[in-house]
Amino acid sequence: MTYLWDLGNKTTKETDVPELSYTYERAGDYKLSVTVKDDKGDSTKSTVAELYAGNETPVVNIEVSGGNKSFYIPGLPFNYSISVSDKNDTTKVDPANLFVSVEYAQGFDKAASPMGHQQGEATISGKSIMLSLDCKSCHKEAETSIGPAFVKVSEKYAKDPNASSYLAQKIIKGGSGAWGEVAMAAHPTLPQNDVNQIVQWVLSLSNKGAVKKSLPQSGNVTPAEQKPNTSLVLSASYTDKGGNNIKALTGRSSVALNSNFLTFSGPEKTNGFKLAEVDGTKYMVIPDDSEGWFGVENIDLTGVKSINIMAGWEEPPLPGYDFEIRLDAPDGKVLGKGSLVPTDKNNPKARNTAAVYLKTEPVTDGSMHKLYIISKPKDKTKKAQAGIGSLEFNGK
Repeated sequence: MTYLWDLGNKTTKETDVPELSYTYERAGDYKLSVTVKDDKGDSTKSTVAELYAGNETPVVNIEVSGGNKSFYIPGLPFNYSISVSDKNDTTKVDPANLFVSVEYAQGFDKAASPMGHQQGEATISGKSIMLSLDCKSCHKEAETSIGPAFVKVSEKYAKDPNASSYLAQKIIKGGSGAWGEVAMAAHPTLPQNDVNQIVQWVLSLSNKGAVKKSLPQSGNVTPAEQKPNTSLVLSASYTDKGGNNIKALTGRSSVALNSNFLTFSGPEKTNGFKLAEVDGTKYMVIPDDSEGWFGVENIDLTGVKSINIMAGWEEPPLPGYDFEIRLDAPDGKVLGKGSLVPTDKNNPKARNTAAVYLKTEPVTDGSMHKLYIISKPKDKTKKAQAGIGSLEFNGK
């Protein structure tokens, strides 16, 4: 096979191996792609990769300590510290260019920061990108120059629902007319993400009170109560200074802490329990005529003072079940006990779910453990069915 590389600067290179080393002589944004061709003449083209030559992205690291290593526990604080290294920037890291946030997200995508962080980050990176381009020769933040002040642009379009897309196109295509006859330079090669960040910064100028404030570079976070399966996401981004005609770049990092609700995925060890899926939720079905257990692994019990077994059923599983939580083995140390005693279905206040509360003994070694949930039917002759949908780990 042969590889034809389009380097985005009207230069192509061909290799017979799937790699290329190339040095760009001019700083700027480039769109790189490669077409692969076999000896039969068939070919396919890659997706386009955007890169910037002339600056190196800062590296952002997040260190988390304290708290619980398996999940966040509401009310139990943890510590964090952010460090930044920037190979191309000889100046000290500027805390004003660092943005740190904590948000809660369901279905968190590790490839992207939560929306709230993106908006806060853009108030820093958007301005820095603008200052590294030719924008600053015609515009100032608060004073009229050749073109209007950015704050005036923000005020004009503050209530326009189409402002973001309109201003983005204005930056890319340029033109005149909105503020006079002086033509605005076009920026057709500027990546869309950079354009979006500049626009977000401009629009934030007329409503600075709505801009989310950054957390400090180091500190602590006390998680709050959230819905099940909601991740706590600690995000940090740093925008460097760029330089004369050298674009400012932003490095990002994030840490996601799992919810304190543990759900089941299938590989759990079981004895008597069976895994079943109902409406997209996996349940551990409790054996109704014998004792049984299932185990979960890699559990840090730091700060855990109680565990709720979240159970559900269609018909009340009378007379109910007794539960134990054991440490590291089905016959290991008992950490807590509790019982499920459903209300009779003829009771108008009867429910089909319950949280079985088990106060647990503290485990403070900071190690990862296996937990075994033991179930015992109160009456083995009574046929009933119930399932466990999750375990909730609490700090109180």
